Amino acid sequence: MKAVIIGIMMCVQVFSLNLSAQEFSKAGTSAAQFLKIPVGARAAGMAYAYTSLVDDATALYWNPSGIASMDKVQASVSHSPWIAGLSHSYAGIVVPAEGIGAFGISAIALQTNKIEQTTIELPEGTGTYYDAMDFAVGVSFARAMTENVSIGATIKYVSQRIWNESAETFAVDFGAILKTGFKDMKIGLSFQNFGPDLKMSGRELIRQVDPDPNSTMNPYVETLIQTQEWGLPTAYRVSTSISLIGSEGLLHVENSRLLLAVDAVHLNDNPEHYSVGTEYEFAGTFAVRGGYVFQTDEEGLTLGAGLNIPMGSTSFAFDYAYAVFGILGSVQHFTLSASF
Repeated sequence: MKAVIIGIMMCVQVFSLNLSAQEFSKAGTSAAQFLKIPVGARAAGMAYAYTSLVDDATALYWNPSGIASMDKVQASVSHSPWIAGLSHSYAGIVVPAEGIGAFGISAIALQTNKIEQTTIELPEGTGTYYDAMDFAVGVSFARAMTENVSIGATIKYVSQRIWNESAETFAVDFGAILKTGFKDMKIGLSFQNFGPDLKMSGRELIRQVDPDPNSTMNPYVETLIQTQEWGLPTAYRVSTSISLIGSEGLLHVENSRLLLAVDAVHLNDNPEHYSVGTEYEFAGTFAVRGGYVFQTDEEGLTLGAGLNIPMGSTSFAFDYAYAVFGILGSVQHFTLSASF
């Protein structure tokens, strides 16, 4: 019971930041915004209240300590047709090492379709096309320190590119999960995207300048446009989850589980917000999900469903989620996972 009280107090403390924080916007003050796009249809269906639940390969994004409890090789691929015609994809694989811990590799990509270049002289298009792509690849390790405490970390390479300009850096994530000992209640903590700033560079930033426009004798010289450095979108997450009904739930029921999860998120470039998500699972095979994201401009209701298909020692899972995005429309998430 003491652990339950501690978990509730942690979440209440984070939520209270919303009431005391000054009302000002820090949007647009961080680069690599694609690192904030959530991955995994199960997490999306539960309004991203997933930091303490992570038990699949998407843990490499949400909380790397979650892979410490995995005893099978797990792989997951996700795809989301994102807003504004963008394409967001994720892939991850986890390999447990008995007596050592668990290792994982993950990759995230956000990219555009081909875009035609326009100029003042040719506003309808020049016939030259370009694209943009954000990319991150990470290596993770996690270990169970005790029966109830797991920790993990991810080191990742982060890149942003548009046409011939690009920026690269490295970042780290840290995470921990505590099993409270009360039913199946867990508390999760995650710290994401800590690393050096990003700074764009590339050949399109080179310009020819006439140092003396009043003279016809001097040659043009090449100059380099100086770009500013921009920090990464760091995030602090605290989460708790518990089964309301189930074999380890508050109400003991076999073959059914109703899960409740709450996540609070503190961002360096936006106000704090929190999510509440639920999942009902029947016989470990079929699941329906729902949740709501509070205190954001456009996010809100999320819905989802999942199907798990066991095949001997191997199992496959397909998950789908639908998320409302206000005036931006909606987003769909698709995830295919395998354990073997």
